[in-house]
Amino acid sequence: MSVSPPAPRLERMDNVVELDGVTRIYGSRRRPVAALRSVSLVVSAGTFVAVMGATGSGKSTLLQCAAGLDRPTSGRVRLVGQDVTRMREGALTRLRRDRVGFVFQSYNLLSELTVRQNVLLPRRLGGPRPRPLDEVLAEVGLSGLAGRPVGELSGGQRQRVAIARALAGRPAVVFADEPTGALDPATGGQVLRLFRSGVDRSRVTVVMVTHDPMAAAWSDRLILLRDGEVVADGPTPDPTTIAERLAATVSDPVVAR
Repeated sequence: MSVSPPAPRLERMDNVVELDGVTRIYGSRRRPVAALRSVSLVVSAGTFVAVMGATGSGKSTLLQCAAGLDRPTSGRVRLVGQDVTRMREGALTRLRRDRVGFVFQSYNLLSELTVRQNVLLPRRLGGPRPRPLDEVLAEVGLSGLAGRPVGELSGGQRQRVAIARALAGRPAVVFADEPTGALDPATGGQVLRLFRSGVDRSRVTVVMVTHDPMAAAWSDRLILLRDGEVVADGPTPDPTTIAERLAATVSDPVVAR
């Protein structure tokens, strides 16, 4: 039985992510491919943002540029108040380690390590002191599993370990790329509920790429991309309206807001 998402709480304070005229071009000079085209947007603290679009629309590139995992061809990116566009790699790595959490569809966990070791790995790499482990595991529904090797867990449990690791260091922002794509609806709902709780209780900012209107409906704000450009940006509607607007991006560059 699916659980309907709660009404999102809209709050606006300091900016956590800022993109100003960001363009990202791949390929050769003779055959360039523009994944992003002069994208400008601002994401404020304590906001849950869903990014959607057809395959090849630039969703993952937008997330990677915003998170400092990829550098734009032109334009500027500010992450947690820092201009990361020309930041040296060492400083950028430390910024991501200390202020940013990541959750991906593939989990990016070390299967041979325990839940505890995976969650505390950023600390071992020099990251900030984490929240108490028992508190974090209880929050994501993994109490009593700290000593269990991750390789023995289900897919939903592994994704919750990834979320625990992302939230343990009290990040300012969590970037999630299709975090529910490999999960069944019930488990996906649990994961989305954890994101929603982090936003509402701890004012963590979440930027999530998804193809699923039901997942996007948990967010406060919906951004739609088409051919590397933002074609709609506003408060998140219901899942049916999200699906209609997403379908419209395939055929119409101007989407009703």
